[in-house]
Amino acid sequence: MKSKRSVLLALVLILSASAPALSQSSSQFFREPDLMTIGVYYYPEAWDKGQWPRDIANIKKLGMEFIHMGEFAWVFMEPKEGEFDLDWLAENVELATKQGLKVILCTPSATPPVWLTKKHPEVLMIDASGRRQKHGARQHACWSVDVYRKYVERINTELAKRFGNNPNVVGWQIDNELTHYGKPYCYCPHCQAKFREWLKGKYGRVENLNRDWGNAFWSQQYQNFEQIDIPNAQEFVALPNPHAILDHQRWFAEEAADYIRFQASTLRKHARNQWVTTNFINRYPPVSPPLSGRDLDIITWSLYPVAGFYQDGAEGFRMGDGAAMSWMHDYARTINGAQGVMEMQPGQVNWGPVNAQPYPGAIRMWIMRAFAAGSKLVCTYRYRQPLFGNEQYHYGVVGTDGVTPSVGGRQFAQAMQDVQTLRKLYRPNSKAPARYAARRTAFLYNVENQWNLDNHTQTTRWDTWGHLFKYYRALKGFGAPVDVITEDKDFAQYPFLVAPAYQLADEKLVRRWTEYVENGGHLVLSLRTAQKDRRGHLWEGEYAAPILDLIGASVESYDVLPDPLKGKARAGQKVYEWGVWGESLKPKPGTTTLVTYEDQFYAGNVAAVTRRMGRGTVTYVGVESLTGELERDLLRRVFASANVGVENYEDQFLVDWRDGFWVATNFTSKKQVAPILPGAKILIGTRLVEPAGVTVWSE
Repeated sequence: MKSKRSVLLALVLILSASAPALSQSSSQFFREPDLMTIGVYYYPEAWDKGQWPRDIANIKKLGMEFIHMGEFAWVFMEPKEGEFDLDWLAENVELATKQGLKVILCTPSATPPVWLTKKHPEVLMIDASGRRQKHGARQHACWSVDVYRKYVERINTELAKRFGNNPNVVGWQIDNELTHYGKPYCYCPHCQAKFREWLKGKYGRVENLNRDWGNAFWSQQYQNFEQIDIPNAQEFVALPNPHAILDHQRWFAEEAADYIRFQASTLRKHARNQWVTTNFINRYPPVSPPLSGRDLDIITWSLYPVAGFYQDGAEGFRMGDGAAMSWMHDYARTINGAQGVMEMQPGQVNWGPVNAQPYPGAIRMWIMRAFAAGSKLVCTYRYRQPLFGNEQYHYGVVGTDGVTPSVGGRQFAQAMQDVQTLRKLYRPNSKAPARYAARRTAFLYNVENQWNLDNHTQTTRWDTWGHLFKYYRALKGFGAPVDVITEDKDFAQYPFLVAPAYQLADEKLVRRWTEYVENGGHLVLSLRTAQKDRRGHLWEGEYAAPILDLIGASVESYDVLPDPLKGKARAGQKVYEWGVWGESLKPKPGTTTLVTYEDQFYAGNVAAVTRRMGRGTVTYVGVESLTGELERDLLRRVFASANVGVENYEDQFLVDWRDGFWVATNFTSKKQVAPILPGAKILIGTRLVEPAGVTVWSE
């Protein structure tokens, strides 16, 4: 008979073997003195073998420090079922090693080979119209199909066994931009079954689901979980149940995170001292990066600033939105402490609605914006411009001749030189200047709020991102260091906490907000906050009932104006225009009115309030201005009341501090003056920052 100790030891070993591997400290993989490393995607399978040595040598000559390979190459790794060929990849890893280039390898699960999809057509996703997708693109497989996961596990195991102990392979990327792109959700039987199982696990009894989904409305009661299908708007004559939609969005995000976890665990069974990541799509809410924070060693993402999406300013369509990319940096960095850009635009692309040329210098500026925001790495997609396929007009680091550096390639080389310059000047344990640290702000974000807001906007003028960014852009204009955080983080370390349109809330969160303010924090909330509980139900009571004592006011009503009508709201001597959403507030004694309405039938009603509580303050803004100027002015007032000075940078002129270096990046169409104090030393650039320019200095 075994002793109790041996039984316990055996149990621990079994649990350890079956438990998913967790992420490790980023300091194990990314040395602080290195600051940031830069690399490039390379697809050896697309080029003549005789050109591999030349290409990889030229990558080194450009100054790149790592090479990224393998993400779409499954059919080359496993040309026939069970027949593996990794020698070609090993040859390229060796070529990179000889050039002194580190290697990032990828799991190929975004592009299953045709022999797999023909043998198992059930792995192909089904879109909202009920059409099973065909072989011939990418991300067309459903990661909820168990047989697909078995094939993915097998190829990943072969890769990890072959390269998991190679000291020159420093990291792994799982899949690629995990999504189905324009068809975000799969409606196949496997997804249906897994969604039902998830619901059973969450609710236990179908009666609980009926209660939380409000199924008494429109006679939607279910008798058992097997009757429930994924809500698909194309299959309803009226709007689908919003609570069912919210739960499906939650399930989908968790299922995507489980797929990432499954692949990470497979790799770590054989890989040693290699970090693991996946590249998320910038601001893509169907998946939720924080759900993978414990499974990945670094959070990375894709960045394509110039593809016809941003038009503000005379040259905005050529420079991109600096605030938007900064937001993603500030969000990804806080998830587990390490972030980077795994896929950055190297020049003109081919897939956007308008594929303009980037502004001269813009690509280097994006790289240095990543540096300023604390990125550990930047990788560009791709080295060679393809001669065939869907991305023929997608620039590379070199042009169609395979050797001549493109404009973007030269900018990547320049940025690498910039980083090398700063490495020589790096000072360990540098502390942020006091005036900068005093502005430190947490921006509270929960993707579930975005889902719920977008599912029921109440007005065609509502734009969730637009609302959030009125506050975020103001903070960056103040020169504030911002962390975009989730609720699991500690609020107390931040002097300021901003939570716009935080629609889903509970008593626990409100208590945390209250304690934060009482202990000296400065909290800013905005319209629609706490209107619903976590299920998406309105409260059986007043609007926003849980926060009324906190904000010192009641929400009497709200209004939305049809486009293009504009209302007016006054703060002091200044009048602002609004039209998207406006709440009428009734302040309680001790609460100060900040903004009142100037017109409509409720002229004179209150639109924003503030009050002191304990050692801190809470401000509630119940109206959204059309330009964001009101939000900026009210935030400035919050900082002033806390005796914290702020800058007044023009929107899209961004200045941050990192590791002893101040970095200014100019996304505006006009020259800007860098805020360099007397005695400071300019290291890169000049005091007058040109459009798309970069200036770095130290104090």
